[in-house]
Amino acid sequence: MDYLSSQHTPFTNQSIFDYVFIGIGAGNGLMILSLLKKGLLHNKRVCIIDASSKNKNDKTYCFWSEPRASIINDLSPIISYRYQAIQVDRNKPQHIVNQPYYYIRSIDFYNHTLNAISSANIPVLTDTVNYVVPVGEEYCIHTSQHTLRTQFIFDSRPPTINLRQSHHIYLHQSFYGLHIQCAEPCFNPIAFNMMNFQVEQNGYTQFVYVLPFSSTEALVELTRFGKDKIDQEYATPILNAFILEQFGLYTILDHESGCIPMTNYRHPKSLMKGVLHTGGAANLIKPSTGYGFKRMHAFAETVSTQLAEQKPISFHQLGTSSKPRFRFFDTLLLIILYYQPQLGKPIFSALFKRNRIQRIFNFLDEKTNIKKEIAIFASLPLLPFLNAVYKYVSLTNQVRYIVATLCCLIYVVVDYINPQWSEYYMYALLIVGFLWVGIPHGALDHMLQKPSKPSLLRFLIKYISIMVIYFLCWHYFSIFSLVVFVLFSSFHFGESELEDMHRHVSNRSTYIEAGLLGAVILMALIGSHAEESVSIVSTITSFSLTGEAASTIVNMLLPLSALLSFVYLIVTGIKTRNTAYAGIVFLLLLGLSMPLMLAFGLYFVCQHSLNAWRHLQNGLQLTSTELYWKGLPYTLGAVAFLLLFFIIDMSRYITTSAKMGLVFVFLACVSLPHF
Repeated sequence: MDYLSSQHTPFTNQSIFDYVFIGIGAGNGLMILSLLKKGLLHNKRVCIIDASSKNKNDKTYCFWSEPRASIINDLSPIISYRYQAIQVDRNKPQHIVNQPYYYIRSIDFYNHTLNAISSANIPVLTDTVNYVVPVGEEYCIHTSQHTLRTQFIFDSRPPTINLRQSHHIYLHQSFYGLHIQCAEPCFNPIAFNMMNFQVEQNGYTQFVYVLPFSSTEALVELTRFGKDKIDQEYATPILNAFILEQFGLYTILDHESGCIPMTNYRHPKSLMKGVLHTGGAANLIKPSTGYGFKRMHAFAETVSTQLAEQKPISFHQLGTSSKPRFRFFDTLLLIILYYQPQLGKPIFSALFKRNRIQRIFNFLDEKTNIKKEIAIFASLPLLPFLNAVYKYVSLTNQVRYIVATLCCLIYVVVDYINPQWSEYYMYALLIVGFLWVGIPHGALDHMLQKPSKPSLLRFLIKYISIMVIYFLCWHYFSIFSLVVFVLFSSFHFGESELEDMHRHVSNRSTYIEAGLLGAVILMALIGSHAEESVSIVSTITSFSLTGEAASTIVNMLLPLSALLSFVYLIVTGIKTRNTAYAGIVFLLLLGLSMPLMLAFGLYFVCQHSLNAWRHLQNGLQLTSTELYWKGLPYTLGAVAFLLLFFIIDMSRYITTSAKMGLVFVFLACVSLPHF
């Protein structure tokens, strides 16, 4: 353990600080420099913790920028090289005087940052952070040797990536490079080669990156975009052959290797309001390129400005976010590189051959407009991106919304031609949906038992007994049964939605949140189909409404509750920035002009059941076909149970509302043991 500041501050257990920076790499280093520049750390108790002493040149930072940009003004003393031209593959070099390409050695950046820290008398503790816990309005940072208390934390520790969703793509941008000295002058010191594809691809997207330091000296790297990392044993002979062919005899001065994540996974904000993620954990690495240094500088400037202006933003929410359409563009490229890596070379070659570098830089900086973006994509091979869009829609399970929309459009057309046919069409859709995933997703409950649970036979007896008892309750205690159905359905739907949002329901607050969310979904369905709902309730229970009370409920209270439910879902979706709410709202809005049964089926099949089916696939590690086969006997049993319903109660269920009521009772009976 040692302290790197010029004026050491003794550390004791329970040392108290205003700000603590965990890590002093690019993310936090730039943040500290920006805060110092604005005087925001003056008269503050500040501490920096890092596991390493930052005395090695372990990486390089490169970026393009306008010469008068703030990043150049801030870091000009440590910029080692400025490149005025760029070459891609064997294309003619393009001048980039408006946005030169800059090179900074990490050791120069570390020393620059540590000097600023030392001048501000900020202590640096070389130690490892084990964990952070909230204590009241403060946070305790437990290191291997100390416990520190603070109000706010800038946390730049490498994030943990948990790819839970099928549309999350993760690739490595790995590289191995040689710092060489050539026997003869062969480099243009003011021009660098960003991508030279004159190397074997070997099932990946691979290229050589050349940064000249003089006419005879350069860094020559072999870079790979792919699922697997590149290694020295593989890269060395390729680099040797490339250098000898392109530049002649050489001497190795040093070597460099590394790996940058390329992923569309979005790291969530910290759950602790006094902890702000920085660096990679703040999603500052561009997914499609791996560049992040300039984005980290912009992030630091934004955060320091917001703190200086004392804007009413929660500390953990400070900063900016990427524009959604650019995240979509990044995802499309990642999908292509992941599933069709051989297409990387022709795509990048076309991009740089058919577009001015200035436009490409602006596009990668997310500063272009839609017109220019269309022009860029028009210059690229179209088919790979169309395939990527289809793959994206499939991976994000958005096909369901397209299918649901088509089904509803067909219903409207059929209902216009012949209302009787539309009723048959609706029942056909419901049957297909229930047999597709509605019933099968619950027919696999026996596979979710823990090994210590009772035998399959005892499980089935218990399962069926609950169904039969609940069915009898519907006959003799219909109102009570309806209340039970609404309560457990609300919680079950809400719990399923929260789990799909990666919110584990495990304590009182999440139980309440799940119940509220499910109740809002049910109320949106019921309230937007008030007349049908009241009719079905009166059919399956002994409860009926007439006169002014019925009119008030049907025409005012239920529609108002539906409106408030939609507002709640929309506001919550915007507040949490969770697109899952958009899917829920879309299906509920789609069902507004449909009969209640079809509207309920849209949500139950296309949202609840499909999400549950995907969870089963991931949890049990089985394909859809395997799941269908394992659940087939129980699916058939559920169908037989429904037929038995009709046989027993045929005389009671003649009208359309009565038939719909029967389906709801059936779903209630099979759902209770499932729940």
